[in-house]
Amino acid sequence: MTKQMLRKELKRRRGQVPKEKRAIWDQAIADHLFEFPLYRQAHKVMTYLSFGWEVATWSIVEHMQGQGKEVYVPVVQNEPRALIPRLYTGRENLTPQVYGILEPGPDAPEACPEELDLILVPGLVFSEQGYRVGYGGGYYDRFLPTTRGTALGLVYSSFVQDVRHDPWDYAVDFLVTEEGVLSRK
Repeated sequence: MTKQMLRKELKRRRGQVPKEKRAIWDQAIADHLFEFPLYRQAHKVMTYLSFGWEVATWSIVEHMQGQGKEVYVPVVQNEPRALIPRLYTGRENLTPQVYGILEPGPDAPEACPEELDLILVPGLVFSEQGYRVGYGGGYYDRFLPTTRGTALGLVYSSFVQDVRHDPWDYAVDFLVTEEGVLSRK
């Protein structure tokens, strides 16, 4: 099965998870994250802003702000393809951009990737080794090697499975599921 076919199948499967079950799993993932020592120690965190059937991050963003953490969100840059971490200052300062993803504007302060302590990474599926199948742009595979921050994949345990990875794919350090935190090491 090609990655494109796998993406289509995973989106279909993820869409079949009942909303109520996703809400329970999302809360459990957030609870495990909040207790994770690397999260508790982190000051500068980059997180995706969830949409559709992704593991929800909006309550995580609120928690981080309540803890005094600096919250950065990825801004998609098409040429050259890159993710730019920009400071999150509230929903009211976001606008839909590439792929309909909400992003801060170009005036929002930018963080150097090396300064980030933690990066929360989305994915359709993750392997136990931390490799992921995302949406096909390769943005995180380019971004993660530029930072010293710890990368955490947020994923439902039923979407942790063996996946073929390519030489350019970059694995996350840990997976956070509704069942707990898994280390790939």
